[in-house]
Amino acid sequence: MSLRLRLTLLTAGVIFLALAAFGGLAGVLLWRIELSSIARQITAQADALSAVARRSPGALPDTADDLLERDGITAVGRVYEDGVLIWAGGAVASGVLDPDFLIGRQPERLSRTQGYMVASRRFGSGPDQVVVQVGRSLLPLEELLARYLLIAVLVLLLLSALAGAVAALAVRRALRPLDRLVRRVQHLGTPEPVPGINERSEVGALARALDASLAELRAERRRETLFVASASHELRTPVTAMLADLQHTLARERSPQDVLAALHRTEKTAGRLRQLTGNLMSLTRAQHVGERQAADLLDLAGEAVDLLQPLALKRDIDLWLDGASTPAQVDSSLFAGVLENLIGNALKFSPAGGQVNVRVSPLHGGALLTVEDSGPGFPPGPLTEAFVRGVPGSGSSGPEGFGLGLAVVRQVVEAHGGSLDLGARPGGGARVQVTLPPTPGALPARETEHLVDV
Repeated sequence: MSLRLRLTLLTAGVIFLALAAFGGLAGVLLWRIELSSIARQITAQADALSAVARRSPGALPDTADDLLERDGITAVGRVYEDGVLIWAGGAVASGVLDPDFLIGRQPERLSRTQGYMVASRRFGSGPDQVVVQVGRSLLPLEELLARYLLIAVLVLLLLSALAGAVAALAVRRALRPLDRLVRRVQHLGTPEPVPGINERSEVGALARALDASLAELRAERRRETLFVASASHELRTPVTAMLADLQHTLARERSPQDVLAALHRTEKTAGRLRQLTGNLMSLTRAQHVGERQAADLLDLAGEAVDLLQPLALKRDIDLWLDGASTPAQVDSSLFAGVLENLIGNALKFSPAGGQVNVRVSPLHGGALLTVEDSGPGFPPGPLTEAFVRGVPGSGSSGPEGFGLGLAVVRQVVEAHGGSLDLGARPGGGARVQVTLPPTPGALPARETEHLVDV
């Protein structure tokens, strides 16, 4: 069942119930008002007939019939003396109007019995006891109420059908923007704007949320397309180089020295492929960050610095670590990869005799990690458009690109709720800053700082 039909039926049902309740309440009120009016009339008539019976004991004058007529309606009158009917007037009726009162002791009573409303009065004592009863048949009132109910039901059905039609038109008009949204969602690839963005209703809020989601999806698609292209390029280049080297070596007889040199080149290329595939695996893992543990980023940075000591010594680069104890809740294995990528890239792009500075410090309850180098710096453009480091424009062959390193770093940092900022170091070189948000329950920070030169 569609939403439009459900809303129409719900609206028509609510209107039907409201009208039925109103009609039923009106019928009950009409019944009670008429009963109250009849009760007042026959009570007054019984009192008047009792007064006449007191003045004329034994026989009532003919004018007593006039007391039983009111507004063109004639009531039934009975006068009993010592249980014997001595006078009957007014409308025709059979039997005693209220037999229980006739044999009882009450001085007066208003009752409904045998389809009549009866007002009874008693006066006198012993054999001179007189009972006066005046009654009105309720059959005309019941017939009137039955006609009212029939008309009310017909009017109720007619009004409900009319209300259902109006509700269907109103619901259709209200859901028209939603229909346009549905058609737009069915064609997500089209550049048309999302309809209903400027509306202030719930549909407008949905349209604005959908427009924001589509913008994010388009941006994510662009990032994924660029990432796949860059990853393909990064993987294809070493594979092509390794295959060409092997084909060249196998093309003719080679000396053992040449074969050994080719194997060393192949080993280096295979190592680069392993790094690239490792980055791809890290990037996939970053989509689903594992359980986060309390860790000290200064300790993690120290482990990464220790791991990269041989590379720093080999390239004749000074590697410095300083900062304060900085607690955080992170996936330690993934964040260790972040530190190794950032420090490794800084070492790779720093010239011999250069310097790489790593600093870890608390920041408003969170953490700030800074890595600076003395290399050529970053090229202009956002991170998603720069998967490789810039090289000097002099035409000299600079160091190779860093592959998927920054893509991995960005994904892991954002998965932890942080941000990655690429910039320039004063005096030349690149600066990378990783900011992590505050973490409840983090370890207290130590105020001491550490300085390590590798």
